[in-house]
Amino acid sequence: MAEQSLERSLPLVPDSSYNWAAQSLAIGQEFPDVETCRRTLKDIAIALHFDLRIVKSDRSRFIAKCSKEGCPWRVHVAKCPGVPTFSIRTLQGEHTCEGVRNLHHQQASVGWVARSVEARIRDNPQYKPKEILQDIRDQHGVAVSYMQAWRGKERSMAALHGTFEEGYRLLPGQGGMVEAVETHFPNAFHGFCLRHVSENFRDTFKNSKLVNIFWNAVYALTAAEFESKISEMVEISQDVIPWFQQYPPRLWAVTYFEGVRYGHFTLAVTELLYNWVLEGHELPIVQMMEHIRHQLTAWFNERRNVGMSLSSVLVPSAEKRILEAISDARCYQVLRANEVEFEIVSTERTNIVDIRSRVCSCRRWQLYGMPCAHAAAALISCGQNAHLFAEHCFTVDSYRETYSQMIYPIPEKITWKEPGEGAEGGGAKVDTSIRPPKTRRPPGRPKKKVLRVESLKRPKRVVQCGRCHMLGHSQKKCTLPI
Repeated sequence: MAEQSLERSLPLVPDSSYNWAAQSLAIGQEFPDVETCRRTLKDIAIALHFDLRIVKSDRSRFIAKCSKEGCPWRVHVAKCPGVPTFSIRTLQGEHTCEGVRNLHHQQASVGWVARSVEARIRDNPQYKPKEILQDIRDQHGVAVSYMQAWRGKERSMAALHGTFEEGYRLLPGQGGMVEAVETHFPNAFHGFCLRHVSENFRDTFKNSKLVNIFWNAVYALTAAEFESKISEMVEISQDVIPWFQQYPPRLWAVTYFEGVRYGHFTLAVTELLYNWVLEGHELPIVQMMEHIRHQLTAWFNERRNVGMSLSSVLVPSAEKRILEAISDARCYQVLRANEVEFEIVSTERTNIVDIRSRVCSCRRWQLYGMPCAHAAAALISCGQNAHLFAEHCFTVDSYRETYSQMIYPIPEKITWKEPGEGAEGGGAKVDTSIRPPKTRRPPGRPKKKVLRVESLKRPKRVVQCGRCHMLGHSQKKCTLPI
């Protein structure tokens, strides 16, 4: 009877699962340790849809039976003398009960779920708990809860990648973001991201007219124009005055910014970085950083190839802006005062350009680092190439230089050393020992908020023609006869 087949009729179990389980137990069969024995029996119980009840489990023996009253199925596993292995001593392999007739199974624990999905999670860390519970139901005929699936994934991730404590211990200690910026960019000026500033302004005042004037103030090129827009806002609401004290204009207004923003007013590039973090946020810290490093490696390689394919002086976005300035420059009258100074006359105003100092009285050239239409008119009139008067950061050479640096490959984690390990004299100096943040997971499913720069509710700038002064078109598209 002990060696009888485990065969029985269970329509809920696929034939492939049944055949595998039926051939898994035999008298004399050995297991490396008692834990492997437990796992094997649990797998068989789930595959054949019967409940397993443990009778004895200690260092020297493991005895289990079918939980159904009167069913003779029973197995006795004992430790082999002198070695760590266990072997099956007796086996009553026939079931007379009907087994588990529903989709729920006592043996389908979190640990079993973790082992079942480990291979899949190794290949796809984004494997969702909802997908896990559906796949387990399809493949094993067992229903597990969402929480079981979630906890099983967490346990499997820890088995594959280590605990959070182990991951943080591998990170070298460093200072904070502010200290890093001061160290590596000592001459840089601090400016606010206008996406966040404008959203704060909009949510504070909830007035679309104020928001429109705010954006006009942001782009004002002169102090007089900026102060005019501020006065307009104050007339609508006196409450803007303390808001400007909280958010000083030098941190967001073009005309008062202490450095040059080169036309960059939002942290658009951080959306890409944020999405990379979001893709790997369920990974331990080291694996998440590796994911970001892989993305950066591909990013740099792609842009290196783009840089090598460019044949223009300026990068495409700057090329487009300089061509627009050259096109608008045709509407101006140019009067040359000397070798470097020019008077640019239009129907709306007169501007003074100095091509040696690279300044225009409209201030756009200085504030954006790119020749404005007035500067383009002056440069063209004296036979100069306006493209060559853009700041170096807009050039293809600068673009190629930016992505010429190599992101070095990193070997397998098994070869890594913890900070301070293996250095001469007993250890290297480590600034800070990093530990995981002390956080408590809130109840419920974690929320994933994806930030999108395009979701910014920013009013469109109104274009005004410099020739006919009508709204909605520029001078180069003006149809009024000259």
